[in-house]
Amino acid sequence: MEQTSEINTFVGHLFRHHAGKMAAVLSRKFGVSNIDLIEDAIQDAMITAMKRWPFAGTPDNPTAWLTQVAKNSVIDKLRRDQRNLAIEDREFVYEDTPITQFEGEIGDDQLRLIFACCHPTISPDSQVALTLKIVGGFSVGEIARAFLSNEASVAKLITRAKTSLKTGGVPFEIPSGNEIAERLSAVHKVLYLMFNEGYSPTAGSEPIRSDLCSEAMRLAENMSHHRSTSTPQTHALAALFCFHAARFPARVNSDGEMLLLGDQDRSAWDRELIGRGLDHMMASARGNEISDYHIEAEVASIHAAAASIEATDWPRIVECYDLLQKRKYSPIAELNRVIAIGHIEGPEAALSRFDRLAIDGRLDKYCLYHGARAHFLAAASKFEEAIAAYDKALSLSYNETTRRVISNRIADLKEAMNEYTI
Repeated sequence: MEQTSEINTFVGHLFRHHAGKMAAVLSRKFGVSNIDLIEDAIQDAMITAMKRWPFAGTPDNPTAWLTQVAKNSVIDKLRRDQRNLAIEDREFVYEDTPITQFEGEIGDDQLRLIFACCHPTISPDSQVALTLKIVGGFSVGEIARAFLSNEASVAKLITRAKTSLKTGGVPFEIPSGNEIAERLSAVHKVLYLMFNEGYSPTAGSEPIRSDLCSEAMRLAENMSHHRSTSTPQTHALAALFCFHAARFPARVNSDGEMLLLGDQDRSAWDRELIGRGLDHMMASARGNEISDYHIEAEVASIHAAAASIEATDWPRIVECYDLLQKRKYSPIAELNRVIAIGHIEGPEAALSRFDRLAIDGRLDKYCLYHGARAHFLAAASKFEEAIAAYDKALSLSYNETTRRVISNRIADLKEAMNEYTI
């Protein structure tokens, strides 16, 4: 008999990595109006697996098994509700083959589900929150941290969005014409946040959630090749993903510890991905509109081209963040701007700006703000303040790898303080 704890860990892994795909497949069969039933059925299937697999063993195709169990659960619930009694109860086979494509459609269930969740009857914030929950497998807490919000507010957004899906007659399809243009902005934002969560997970034990990053990249790549969605913004987003993903081979050392940009072996960066990013940047240059993704992709390309942290064109990066802030102020973009200024003018210049950035309190619960501030405090030899800032960052981190990095920084600072006082 397989160990129950190992099975539970494995099932948890399957949920985080495959729940979105399962939801997309089942939404094609039952419609997005039944998304609540589908979500519940997937969770029930996971619980069933935790109960059965320790005794019966893990099936050869665990995802197919879970999808079949979830599918049967949805049918049972629909029948109990005396709806859709004529559903054909044929054997359901989970497969990755695409739906037959029609004019103006993309054969990808996940992308169809994203566009359904981004229907104009749903408010913009609710669109993004719902899609991250259903397609990305995000928890409410993870979405709240991505929004710099609280869980209660995010839960309300998701509930309202599900109500719209249930009552709004939203089709499971890729729209065409003007409709697709109306939804593209929300779809881009979803993929952006999905990649960000994969790049720097807010919770769990993984330093990188490559599944989320890969899915965001795959979907953006699909969109970049389809005439209805191959816009300059789509290419800029795909370029941004490629530049960031190119650093993955150097972001984690042999012990599984995360390495910051300045500590990475740049010779290990994926040059093929950097080349793909440059190709997407060239494609994004057509047209007259510059989006936030264009500017962020330029920042990422500057890092990709630099031979070292010291050789980075920090003044140009500051100019890019100036452009972003003129378009729409963002406290996170301002944080990145301050970090770039710190590399040019030194830690004291950065610290004065960190203090001003903290005034409105929006970053008070943002782990990376306190971690970055601690870095510059340490560079200014303000060790006690740096330790306090790292302690604050540690209290706000829910990712085990990030917590180890912060704890190591604290230990290093305490050792430096002891050496300094001897």
